[in-house]
Amino acid sequence: MNKQIKRYLTISLFVLLSTFFLGCSDRDNSLESSADNDSQANMNDSAGFVEYSRDYEGEMAEDGRSNTSNQEVDEQNLSTRDTTEQMIIYNGNLSIEVIDFKRAQADIQENTEQLGGYIVESSIYHHGEDRLSGNLVVRIPQEHFHSFLNDMESTSTKVLERTIHGNNVTEEYIDLESRLRSKEAVEERLLLFMEEAENTEDLLKISNDLTKIQEEIERLKGRMNYLENNVAFSTVTIYINEKTINVSSIQETDSLNTWLKSKSLFADTVNALISFFSGVIIFTIGLSPILIPLIIIICFIIVYQKRKLKKTKKMEQDN
Repeated sequence: MNKQIKRYLTISLFVLLSTFFLGCSDRDNSLESSADNDSQANMNDSAGFVEYSRDYEGEMAEDGRSNTSNQEVDEQNLSTRDTTEQMIIYNGNLSIEVIDFKRAQADIQENTEQLGGYIVESSIYHHGEDRLSGNLVVRIPQEHFHSFLNDMESTSTKVLERTIHGNNVTEEYIDLESRLRSKEAVEERLLLFMEEAENTEDLLKISNDLTKIQEEIERLKGRMNYLENNVAFSTVTIYINEKTINVSSIQETDSLNTWLKSKSLFADTVNALISFFSGVIIFTIGLSPILIPLIIIICFIIVYQKRKLKKTKKMEQDN
């Protein structure tokens, strides 16, 4: 009986110990499984940003490679443009002399509008009462640039100066086109990354990079529009000097002022006489200490000479 009880207790203890060890093993496995799941989740959370970073770095490297390839394409495009179309900005300065300033200004404005151009600046300067001068700054379509200058020369009285300056911007424009294509390609990929972003950190980084790229694109487009406008319309600065021809005309009787001019001349004559006699009086009084003795001496000499002459005549008569 005692042996059976011992055997039963031994078997029960073995079963309990086996159950305990199996439970601990299952718990460790569950903890390890949860830890693996947590680490896997963390890796999945950071995978998006790592993938974006790698893709973005790859994109920038690809952008650099595309710039290199675009340079080769640009050289081909430039050689093509050399034989087909050149982008040249023309600026001209023309100084002319005309007889009628206002008429010349009106003719220039009319000619500019007929050619499809427009006036940018206009100024007029007055020299005295009759003579005018000024300058006009006009924008003319490039195809009419030289013909417009020739027309201005033919209608003017005299051409004082003419200068033409051309700036070839073909290479700069092709470079801008290449850079714009590269930036737009980066912009498209960033927009795709933004749609696939799953966390806020990635979204903010992509948004900042996208803003910078879009600002660069706007600057490139603005410069290209500026070049296109200046190539399409040439600038001409015209300096106009009026040469006035004065023709004498018969005055009107009302403008002669005969009576007033006579009164003025009479008054001037009287004033001149008064001034003369006043000067004589001042001169006489001022020099009287010298003049009075001199006059006395002169009078004495005259009297003496007369007496001497009388005596001489009397002596001649007596003889």
